[in-house]
Amino acid sequence: MTIKIRKEEDNEIKAASAQEIFDRFKARFHYITNRDQVNKAIESIYSKQPGTVLGLDIETAKLEGFEQNEKAGLDPHLSRIRLVQICTGYEIFIFDIDAIGLKLLEPIWYLPMVAHNAIFEIKHLLHAGINPLQIDCTMLMANAIKGGLPSLKELALDRLGLTISKALQTSDWNAPELSKDQLSYAALDALLAYWLYQNIMGDLKNNQSNIYNLMKGSLKSIAKLELNGFCFDIANHIILMADWEKRKEAEEKNLRKLLGSEINFDSPKQLACWLENNLDKPTLSKWPKSSKGQLKTDADTLAQFPDHPLVQPMLKYREVTKLLSTYGETFVSQINPVTDRMHSNFRIGGAATGRFTSGSPNIQNVPKDKAFRSLFIAPPEQFLVVGDYSQIELRVAALISKDPILLEAYERGEDLHKKTASVISGTPMNQITKEQRQAAKAVNFGLLYGQGAKGLARYAKANYGINMTEFEANNNRNAFFQTYSEFAKWQERQSSYTRQIMQTRTPSGRIRNFSTEQNGFRHTEALNTPIQGGAAEVLLAALSRLDDYLEGLDAKLVNIVHDEIVVEVSAEHLGQAITAVENAMIEGMLAIFPDASIKNLVDLQIGNNWAEAK
Repeated sequence: MTIKIRKEEDNEIKAASAQEIFDRFKARFHYITNRDQVNKAIESIYSKQPGTVLGLDIETAKLEGFEQNEKAGLDPHLSRIRLVQICTGYEIFIFDIDAIGLKLLEPIWYLPMVAHNAIFEIKHLLHAGINPLQIDCTMLMANAIKGGLPSLKELALDRLGLTISKALQTSDWNAPELSKDQLSYAALDALLAYWLYQNIMGDLKNNQSNIYNLMKGSLKSIAKLELNGFCFDIANHIILMADWEKRKEAEEKNLRKLLGSEINFDSPKQLACWLENNLDKPTLSKWPKSSKGQLKTDADTLAQFPDHPLVQPMLKYREVTKLLSTYGETFVSQINPVTDRMHSNFRIGGAATGRFTSGSPNIQNVPKDKAFRSLFIAPPEQFLVVGDYSQIELRVAALISKDPILLEAYERGEDLHKKTASVISGTPMNQITKEQRQAAKAVNFGLLYGQGAKGLARYAKANYGINMTEFEANNNRNAFFQTYSEFAKWQERQSSYTRQIMQTRTPSGRIRNFSTEQNGFRHTEALNTPIQGGAAEVLLAALSRLDDYLEGLDAKLVNIVHDEIVVEVSAEHLGQAITAVENAMIEGMLAIFPDASIKNLVDLQIGNNWAEAK
């Protein structure tokens, strides 16, 4: 049954009231404010069928001084737990922590529970000194079935046919007396978590269960990662910003000399107009245009004309403008005022391939520039340990395609970039130069996901600074696929089969359905998804083991990138932390690919900052 109320005057669908939803599930809530009520509630909870997964939700109140901070309630460092709601199916117990404290609830944390976006609950509980035994997550369960990270509101509509309101989410949870509407809202979230779990659990097929369990296994590590944050050097960031400002001024002067005083550098339309009036006829005839007939001025287009006098200063200007806008004052404003650290949000399964995504701020995708990465530091008397999977996506490609040349290279511990450099240049591996290896790196990663000659040439220049003509790129493609012929055959099969059935899957069974995506089938994504997804699953498996390995050490996870784990550790436990990171990463690889070679699999470095440890 779908519960909706329709406003006759404008046909707008309104949310069902909390009472209507309680009536649908024949549920009621109890507001617990004293010790006797707590004891009776816990007795009732424990009387349920053993193994019953309880619905869990919490409401948080902003700490004094952060009442005007819109996001404070989401941050355990800026808020506290006001309510804990537990649903047994037909009863919801709302524990008012202001009245009873958290200590009395200790017995319930040994029971299995489920929450929506459980990382929120886990973070707040860990911060309060509570280590819950088992918490499932309905958001990740939904992700395992069809991707995406649906909100509770979206999932309630999709799975239960309920239109709910979240208007009270930001109400005053510091109020000495909470309103009945607030209590109903709080109870409803725990009720929905319980019934969504019942609804979704039966739909998780074997492969989807594998994916879900991988993600669930990483929950505690990611919750701690978000809680820990990454130490950031504000003083040197100010110095770096001043350098960026000087660079921007210099590039502005260069562009002004070329373009004149009237052109707005940030206006694609004005730049296109200038190009149309100033390009020679042969170049103008080759210059790509938009669907509306305007000359394109994006970075990929400009990179196709590296010798034009506009291109290099414009690319440099855009680069430094991006640094200032994204990684300048806006970036540093996100440092937590309580911890003085950078706390990012990491979304498990956030990308279509199953990769992590991050935001607020995104510290997975910060510039690789050493000057910037050196701002992420270890505190005094601490170190950073960085574990980096060596060529993880190429390794996954070798394992999926079963290409014997690729597999043998990793069995022997060879550097595949040098091997490919030897293949495309004819130079013995022991004589390969740094420049040749860099060019081969572009070839390896560019062809991994099905680029043509033209795309490879652009990719090599844009990502590796390698000048490669289209003719050279075509020769490099031919040499690559002749050498790694089984991988070439796998790409053909993979693309063709994916086009037929409009879906593909990762090694652990994540299904990506292209028929539901706006852009439909894409050759590069058909090749990319199993490889990138497989690498993401390796990282998930490693993270599910890392927390246990770090137990008892003065060490904590402070960042992850797609192939990298960063741990902050005291000098006393440095050796143990290095071993912990290496063991977790190796076991993660073998959990997904039991036959994988682990020779030179993990590169481990230490340093006082992120750049130094790379």
